Amino acid sequence: MYPGGKVETGTDASARTFADFIGAKLVSADEHEVVAELSIQPHHWNLARIVHGGVYMSLLDSAMGLLVSLHYPNRPVVTTNLNIHFTEPASEGTLVCRAKFIHRARSTMTVEGRVYLGEDRLCAHATGSFRVLKLPS
Repeated sequence: MYPGGKVETGTDASARTFADFIGAKLVSADEHEVVAELSIQPHHWNLARIVHGGVYMSLLDSAMGLLVSLHYPNRPVVTTNLNIHFTEPASEGTLVCRAKFIHRARSTMTVEGRVYLGEDRLCAHATGSFRVLKLPS
């Protein structure tokens, strides 16, 4: 899930992220918000035939991490904490994930993410802490 839907310059064209693997698509990304979506497929389900919590976690972590990465394009960004609340199940349709900053410091960022079924049915809400790492000298 790269900005512009393209693999970063200089990387193998077949290189893909975990977000790509689960089927997440980047809708928009700027310095204030990242929006991604995922069309629910049966392989996203758990045994109850609803979207597995790991799918929500992956979608949120990917969108929230991308938001931080956009501010530090040449430095690695890692998730240090991700707290999620599952609010409503979904089994079909399109999940829309929106990530926005809550707080930005020099090397640690706090981001909020929400996943909706369509535009209005909140399925999951998360906050995450992300650390911008120093490049090795």
